[in-house]
Amino acid sequence: MAKIVLIIAAVVEILFRGLPSFFASEPIARLFGLEYIPGALVYVHPFGALMLVFGVMFLVASKNPARHSLIIDMGILRYALGTCSYVVTLVTLGSIATFWWVHLVVDVVLLVLFLASRPKAAVASA
Repeated sequence: MAKIVLIIAAVVEILFRGLPSFFASEPIARLFGLEYIPGALVYVHPFGALMLVFGVMFLVASKNPARHSLIIDMGILRYALGTCSYVVTLVTLGSIATFWWVHLVVDVVLLVLFLASRPKAAVASA
């Protein structure tokens, strides 16, 4: 199951977050129904680069999930913190646009999948 979860996460991070953010522009913002703020590109482009790195990392780890259990733990941390950030934003602002609700749901689903696919710790011998 971990292999499939890692591949799904890689696709999400590369196609759903990484590429659109890395190549963010006014047409991309319009495509997603977002306000285009040129001054935000200094944050959005590096975010896209980071998401591309996560995507590649998840893809590499999918080849041998047992060997890359730390990557699964980092995926859990990434999606847990992502979920928390959307909740904090929701509480702070009182609402978030549908676009961000989609991201929140994706993060929650991936968090649950990563938790479910996390390898169990080896039982210590007596």
